[in-house]
Amino acid sequence: MSYKLYTDKPNKFSCNIQVDGTSLANSKVRLVVESDDMNYMFNGVIYENGVCEVTIPKTKNFLPENKKGLMKLEVVADDVFFEPWTSEFVVETNKKVAVIVQEQEEQKPSVKVQMISQPEPKKPVVERKIVEKPVVKNSNSMTKKELFDILTRK
Repeated sequence: MSYKLYTDKPNKFSCNIQVDGTSLANSKVRLVVESDDMNYMFNGVIYENGVCEVTIPKTKNFLPENKKGLMKLEVVADDVFFEPWTSEFVVETNKKVAVIVQEQEEQKPSVKVQMISQPEPKKPVVERKIVEKPVVKNSNSMTKKELFDILTRK
């Protein structure tokens, strides 16, 4: 697993150190960050309880995102050099913002057609003529033809 260094926030390396044969007060610590084109060295502090802290500033000005390399902790105790810890590192950005632009849709004019029910065709009006039937008092006096003409009169 690679140690992560961040471009947009200070990095605090912390560990515990035990030194035998000398005191912690006579010891110094530094963190070396090696990349393929440049090496950086950061001095740290060793507290009386053995806690070691090294602060690495934001790396955006000297190590870009996705840069990889090797980190080494170096301890000098009474003029004796130790390299007790090494790790690969990768540089990342802690906070990221991504913008995805959705395609703009052009507002095109639209036409809506609404069907309304067709009216029923008009039915022809049939006029009925009422033919008044003449009152015939004596049917024997009329011929059938005369009666037919009277009934079919328009």
